[in-house]
Amino acid sequence: MDTLIPFFKKQTYLLIGLIFTITSFGCSSSDDSTRLNTNLLYGQWYRVGLCQEQNSLLLNANKTYVSRGSGAIDCDDTAADTYEFTGTFTLPGNGIKYNQQSAELIIDGTDLSTLEFPNPDIVNEIVELTDTSLIIRSYINLENNVIQELGLETFEH
Repeated sequence: MDTLIPFFKKQTYLLIGLIFTITSFGCSSSDDSTRLNTNLLYGQWYRVGLCQEQNSLLLNANKTYVSRGSGAIDCDDTAADTYEFTGTFTLPGNGIKYNQQSAELIIDGTDLSTLEFPNPDIVNEIVELTDTSLIIRSYINLENNVIQELGLETFEH
């Protein structure tokens, strides 16, 4: 059982990277027909329950983003690697679509990890947006109307 814990930690921050990592499909202006209040969306967000300096999302009004993810709960945890992803994003409907332009290991923890290629099939849907809370549901729409849930990420200012 103890050997499974590092495996799950690695999977957690790899999942974080994948959730924020959607490759480009050639976004057009029609991709930006959002139904969201963008005044509430832009700014610095921190993952609830995780080390804030290692698990954050910055969404800028010029449609660029910076995302950090480690999955570490405790900021003093030296095991977790922290990755930083940057790029641009669009806001189709009530979703957010990331176009990753860079990925960098910024804290090299003691866990062994690899950075996987972005999955273009991940859908990120904003299910709640208030002045203090942002909740993003991530999933993959498989064939035959089957949905593979990847989870909810809760952020706060």
